Amino acid sequence: MRQIQWLGAALLITAAALCVSVSGCSKGTPPAAPTTTITPADKEKGSASTGAGEKKTLKAPTDGSVKGVVKADGSANLVPMTDIIAKHNDKDTCLKGGPFETSEQKWLVNKDGGVANVVVFLSPPTGNSFDTSSPEIKKSFANNAVLDQPHCAFVPHVVALYPGAGQKLEVKNSAPISHNTKVVGDALKNPSPLNENLPPSKDKIVTLEYQKEPLTVACNQHPWMNAVIVTFNHPYFAVTDDNGNFEIKNVPTGVELNVMMWHESMGKMKDAKDEGKKTFKTGSNELPLKIAAK
Repeated sequence: MRQIQWLGAALLITAAALCVSVSGCSKGTPPAAPTTTITPADKEKGSASTGAGEKKTLKAPTDGSVKGVVKADGSANLVPMTDIIAKHNDKDTCLKGGPFETSEQKWLVNKDGGVANVVVFLSPPTGNSFDTSSPEIKKSFANNAVLDQPHCAFVPHVVALYPGAGQKLEVKNSAPISHNTKVVGDALKNPSPLNENLPPSKDKIVTLEYQKEPLTVACNQHPWMNAVIVTFNHPYFAVTDDNGNFEIKNVPTGVELNVMMWHESMGKMKDAKDEGKKTFKTGSNELPLKIAAK
């Protein structure tokens, strides 16, 4: 009997010692492990600075600009669509568009090799996210991104915008004929942005949410018409004009950034071409780029 009592006392002493060493055995529920709260805004910007796999906000002056020309590396001739357009009832209006409007829209290259509708954008170093809190930078996106239909083509063919700054899409019909404009986006982010007829001289303001992959645009009345809309969750992007020129403003300086380039021929945004790491200086920075024409 004494041996059993001794063994019970020993077990009680051992349990008490373990209790003290592990958690202090305070009365009530043991304290929970610390947690990190990530708000929806944090998820969007990747700005949380604690916890495994979370991103740090990149802090740097935004006093630089990046400009350049994207040229075709190889021949990329315009492919006229005048034969198709000439069979449509609206041919008189449609054929009044210039060469860029009456050609197949994927490869629009000028006589000097400048490629239109290339999206050039920056991405932060691994483990970081851009600081998107600057009200001054957001103000530069106060104007709507415009997608016009002057004849029978969407102009420009590729539009990029920054919904996080409140920027919206303005779809215009400046043609003397009606167009049907259908915008198709991500089923969760942008389930039904726009699908309606636009009479001549009418426009429509469309509110979009950021989505990773481009939205597509079509006109049901003119089946050869198509366009692409790219959204960003930061302000460091630009789309080349008809001569291949681009400019990105308010660029972070003194830090290493990734230069990325996307063209419709690449398919998804995740297949954008990585042009390498660059550290930009205060003021203007020149960045000539080339894209393989297909």
